[in-house]
Amino acid sequence: MQSMKELLTLDFWKFILPLAGVVVAWFWNERRKRAADDYLRKEKKYVALVEALRGFYIDVGHTLDGRRSLKEKFLLELNKMWFYCPDEVIQKAYAFLATVHTDKIHSDAEKEGAVGELMLSIRQDLLSRKPTPRSKLKPEDFKHLRVT
Repeated sequence: MQSMKELLTLDFWKFILPLAGVVVAWFWNERRKRAADDYLRKEKKYVALVEALRGFYIDVGHTLDGRRSLKEKFLLELNKMWFYCPDEVIQKAYAFLATVHTDKIHSDAEKEGAVGELMLSIRQDLLSRKPTPRSKLKPEDFKHLRVT
């Protein structure tokens, strides 16, 4: 019975409440730092992906080999997206690639719409600042693509 009275003393609560506050603040700060690190990592990867998009458009500043290497970089970045992107961004990237594939001819409006959808999904992911949710993608959703 004596120990129960000791737990309820003012001195005990003067010690426990600040300690609990420090622990909660530490966990919150660590979560905030992780979210900031995730954002910077995603931003860096998305920048590389967007820079590689130029390979799919006629650019007088790039040779055919330069455009090919940009396309290869885009495909490499797309494969890496499986590590850190939400499903929607990956699906929009594949949808964009379907419009620029040489097997079918798509109008410029369709291509622009697909790249716009990809850019919008990237923007929404970055602005949400949320960790990547659980994926619903399946192994067969992964496409091993190459530049032809």
